[in-house]
Amino acid sequence: MGLGWDSQRAEIIPNRCIRFAPVKEEGQTIRMQLKEVSDTSELMEQLSVSAGMSIKSAVGSASAQGKFASNTKVTSSSNTLLIHATVDNGVLFVGPSQPLDPVRSAFPLHGNSSTKAPWWVNSSEVSPVIHLTEEARDILGDGSARNIREFERLCGDSFVSAIYSGAELIAVMTVKSKSRSKAQSAQGCVKAKLSAWGAKGETSACATAATDQKNGSTEVAVDFTQIGGAGGKIPMNQEGFLNKLNELPSEAQAGPQFHSMNLTAYSDLPHWPHAIAMNTADDPEDALLVNFYYTLTSVQHTLQDALDNPDQYVGEDEEQLKTLQDQVIQYRRDIFGTLQDIQRLAGIPTEVPVFFGLISRTDPDAVHQKEQLEAMVQEQKKRLISFNGGSENPNLIKLKLPFPCVAVENCTQVNCDITVKDIVEYYVGRQSRRTCQTDSASMECLNNMQLDSLAESLDSISAKQDECNSET
Repeated sequence: MGLGWDSQRAEIIPNRCIRFAPVKEEGQTIRMQLKEVSDTSELMEQLSVSAGMSIKSAVGSASAQGKFASNTKVTSSSNTLLIHATVDNGVLFVGPSQPLDPVRSAFPLHGNSSTKAPWWVNSSEVSPVIHLTEEARDILGDGSARNIREFERLCGDSFVSAIYSGAELIAVMTVKSKSRSKAQSAQGCVKAKLSAWGAKGETSACATAATDQKNGSTEVAVDFTQIGGAGGKIPMNQEGFLNKLNELPSEAQAGPQFHSMNLTAYSDLPHWPHAIAMNTADDPEDALLVNFYYTLTSVQHTLQDALDNPDQYVGEDEEQLKTLQDQVIQYRRDIFGTLQDIQRLAGIPTEVPVFFGLISRTDPDAVHQKEQLEAMVQEQKKRLISFNGGSENPNLIKLKLPFPCVAVENCTQVNCDITVKDIVEYYVGRQSRRTCQTDSASMECLNNMQLDSLAESLDSISAKQDECNSET
C-alpha cells in the first residue's frame, strides 16, 4: 500500500512517495455482477483490465483477472455470461498521517480518539492530508519535463491507495445450442438462479433447459477462477458452481487474500501543483491494438468452432472460412510481436544519467528503437483498419463470420432468409448497446441510425442478398 504505479507499463514502482498512515475499514461487503459478453476484449473491459495490463496478459504476465480473461475461450457465436462475485472482509486504505476522526484513526490499536498524534510520533511528520514526501517533492522540483520523467521513473504516475482482502470469483458461462429459443431458455434459467429474488418463469425455463441439456440440443460450459477463500470444493457442474457462490462469504472469512486494489493519481492529491500535468490514461494506439488483438482472438475461436461444427452454422463456406482464418492468425501474430516490443521498450528510458547522476544524456539507440516501434504501430494500425473495412471499431470484423444457429430459430433456415440487419444486430448491435450504457463516447457505441447505415454499407453481404433475390 502506498507504493507507486506506472499506468503505461501496468507495474508497481517499489517506492513510497507519499506520507500517509494505513487505515482499516471493518465489515464484509458482498457484490455480484451478471453481464453478457461477446468477445475477449469485452471480457477484459468488464473486469476493468487496463490496456497496459492487457498487453501483459497477451505476452504472458499479468494479474489473475487478466490471465483468466486472456485464457478463457469466448466465441462471438455463443451466448456468454460473465459472473463476477467479490467478498471483501474490509479495506485497507491510505489515510492522513494525523488522525482527524476516531472512525478513520490511523492508530486504532492504541485507542486514540483525539486529533492529536501520540507522543511517540514526531509532530513535524504528521499532516491532516496525504501529501508527497520531501524526497518526492525534490524530485518533482519545478515540474520541468525532465523532472516529471524522473518522478514517473521513481514514483510512477499513481499510487496504491487501497487494497481489498477477501475472495473473488470470476466465471464465464457459455451456452451453445442449435436453436435461439433453447439458448435463451438455458440462459434465462442461469440468470434466474443467480438473481437475488429469483425471476418470473424460473421453474419452466429451468425445466426446459434441463431437458435440452439431457438430450444434447444445448450445452452449458463454465470456466472459473477464484482468488482467496479456503476449504471449498471445486465445482463439477452448474449446481456445484451455484453452491460455490453461496459458500464464498464463509470461505473469504476463513482464508482471505488480497485480490484487488485502487489506484489514485498523484495529481489528485490536495497539494499537488495544478500546473503540473500527469498522464495516467492508456495510450490510445496501444489500446487500439489490444482491442483488435482480443477481438481477433474471439474471431479465431469462432472460426475454428465453425470449421469443427459446420452443422451449428448457417450457409458457411469452408474454403472462405479457412482463408479468413489464415488472415486472422497472421494479424494476431503480427500484433502479438508488436505488443511484445511495446512491453520491452516501455522500461527503457530515452535519457540516461551520467556524471554521478547530476546530468543526463539522450540515448540515441533507445530513441531509434522507439521511433521504429511507433512507425510499426502506425503501419499495423493502417493495415488493420483496411482489413476492417476502413473502421477503427474492431467489432465490425465479426461481420465476416458465418451466422450461428443460436441466432436463428433453427438451423433448417436457408441462408437467404437471414437479412443483413439480422447479422448486424447479432454481431454488433447487442454489444454496441451494452457499450453505450457505460461509455457513450466509445467508438464501439453505435446508435440506431449508425447501425442501419452499417447494414446498408455491407457490400459483400448485399451482393449475397442480390444473389438470393435473383434465385427467387
